[in-house]
Amino acid sequence: MGFERVASVAELPDGGRLSIEVDETPALLIRLGEFFYAIEDLCTHDGQPLTDGPLVGQEIKCPRHGARFDLATGKAMCMPATRGVRTFAVEIRHDEIFVSDEPATAPAKATVTEPVTSERLAPVAASEETAAQTAMAEAAAQDEYLTALREVIDPELMVNIVDLGLIYGVTALDGGQVEVEMTLTSPACPAGPQIVHQARMALERLESVETATIKLTMSPPWTPDRMTDEARDHLGIF
Repeated sequence: MGFERVASVAELPDGGRLSIEVDETPALLIRLGEFFYAIEDLCTHDGQPLTDGPLVGQEIKCPRHGARFDLATGKAMCMPATRGVRTFAVEIRHDEIFVSDEPATAPAKATVTEPVTSERLAPVAASEETAAQTAMAEAAAQDEYLTALREVIDPELMVNIVDLGLIYGVTALDGGQVEVEMTLTSPACPAGPQIVHQARMALERLESVETATIKLTMSPPWTPDRMTDEARDHLGIF
């Protein structure tokens, strides 16, 4: 399909979002300052919508398990998601917003006609800087946790539990507490207790972690689709 009008610039305030359809695909139109993004309204981890997910810098966070996706590229920025979401091209024409089903190459920029005073600009800049710093700190912590969990190997498949897609979410709590939501390849997995124990120990060896809590869930159930490309290559799945 070509570009179709979905809204006017005035309809979408800074930080606002609008549910739209792009060639019958549910999508979100999101505004950050002067820039507009359109992404598929779907978390690739569990198939749930991203509609109510909070914005963290230039990313949207899944409200269920915390996967984050870059608004500009659709790239999955952290586990439990391993695949990105679709992005859609956006154009601004005379203060009207048009969206196409073609992949986005850059966010659309609107011309802001209202004056921006130094009084308004300062808190906005500070807020954006704080949000960016928070996002960077969270991303660094996630990388540290996932690196530790990659040391845990499923003894039957000989693939680490992160690349297998067993980790649904890792949440840092106050006081060095970390909570992991994960699954197993099957409810009757004989190596389950061993994997859970090793996952907890791997995290508690980190200086930043005092106590790790592992919560097992079978919803949604694990499927091979959750594996990374590295895991598929290792197992010979193409």
